[in-house]
Amino acid sequence: MLHQSTNDLWDLEKPIITERSHLNHLKPIGVGTTMVESLTGYIARLADSHNVFPGILISREIAPFLKEIFLKDSSSRGLRAFFHRATALNGTGVMALDFVNSLENLTSQSNLCFLTLLYWAEIIPPRGLFNSHKTWCSACYEHWYLSGEIVYEPLIWNLSNFKVCPYHHQRLQNICPHCQDVIPLLTWRTRPGYCSNCGGWLGRNDSKTSTDEFSQQGFLSKEELEWQTWVAEVLGELIAAIPYLKTPIPKENIAKSLSIAIDMVSEGNLAAFASLLGLPKNTVWMWKNGKAVPQIDLMLRICYFLRVTLLNFLTSEDIASCIKITIKPPYQRSRKPRISPKSFDSEQVQNALLAVVRSDEIPPPAMREVALQLGYDRRTILQHFPNLCHAISAKRLSYCKSLRLENIELSRKEVQQIAIRLCNEGIYPTENLVSQSMTKPGYLRYKEVRATLQQAQTNFSG
Repeated sequence: MLHQSTNDLWDLEKPIITERSHLNHLKPIGVGTTMVESLTGYIARLADSHNVFPGILISREIAPFLKEIFLKDSSSRGLRAFFHRATALNGTGVMALDFVNSLENLTSQSNLCFLTLLYWAEIIPPRGLFNSHKTWCSACYEHWYLSGEIVYEPLIWNLSNFKVCPYHHQRLQNICPHCQDVIPLLTWRTRPGYCSNCGGWLGRNDSKTSTDEFSQQGFLSKEELEWQTWVAEVLGELIAAIPYLKTPIPKENIAKSLSIAIDMVSEGNLAAFASLLGLPKNTVWMWKNGKAVPQIDLMLRICYFLRVTLLNFLTSEDIASCIKITIKPPYQRSRKPRISPKSFDSEQVQNALLAVVRSDEIPPPAMREVALQLGYDRRTILQHFPNLCHAISAKRLSYCKSLRLENIELSRKEVQQIAIRLCNEGIYPTENLVSQSMTKPGYLRYKEVRATLQQAQTNFSG
């Protein structure tokens, strides 16, 4: 029986070692889905993976690889000016392209362009495209954290027209619940899921308000809810489709789809079509003839009217089959039959208003609620009984003011107790720590409550 010698087992061929990336080979989240990560969020996560702040990563590692000079200097002043324009990193321009190319070289990732809207550069104007500050869904943050998933910043949250989370049916937030301030999109210390101003966690879902509750509270009408839900769906579809489109979409597609829509809806009458949408006919003419392209909010408005998705409007070869609305001449908005006005029962209304003024009901109803119960327009009631209406409004205002003062005092005492407890434990009572234990952390915005906290911080002896 033959036995292999030790030398026979040696493999003397040089092993193939793949080229290593300069920065971590961090995989972007959600490519090809509605919730794809934003480039600014990716930069923050990449910095976190290296245990440095985004400001350090950008100024020391990324800036030297950029073709354009976006950072004139690495001082705090120069970086502040750069961070002020950070929304452009997720957009359609040169800044986004330069950062994508640089980061792809540094990380050896080849799909970072899908974290921006570069693919839609020809057909989506940048003006009004993004929010100027960070917006987020606190329920998404909380869910990812509790389920052990990666906390990140979806690209769609940055779009100015995206306002309601379709998964948790709540409005996106734009004010930190701890420091009551807006949060810049990208800063020196940005960390996904946390406020870069005070460091507070943004996933606390204090408000469990659904879209139905928004409607009941008067924040959104039924029509507005329908609109926001539709916008969320079509914008998500547009973003998710980016990796699967073979070539960039030319702006001529807008003119083509618009021409077909005008032919279908108003038999080619451009002025009538513009009138139906409430738009200047000259503007629509510019779009139809390819002289200009509409901003994304106007494109959404057109698509919503036609009952067609934005993706189909921009890409479909057979847009006529996608359009679900047809309006026949004389191309006017449909008018509901005129309803005879309800007769105004002056005596009944007066007695009802007097009853509200004399009532001890807590909380006292607002004039809007009273008018709704009586079934009359508030302005009509005001014309007949201005003094009673003002009395009801004043009563409500006085109650709200006293309630606010009461809550301020309660919050002030609560802050005092929390601060004393922290001080006794040898912990400095920061605003973030105190707000986490407060019943109503939002009341830290009032000067009386903040003064109590500042006094406690002054008295802290360590």
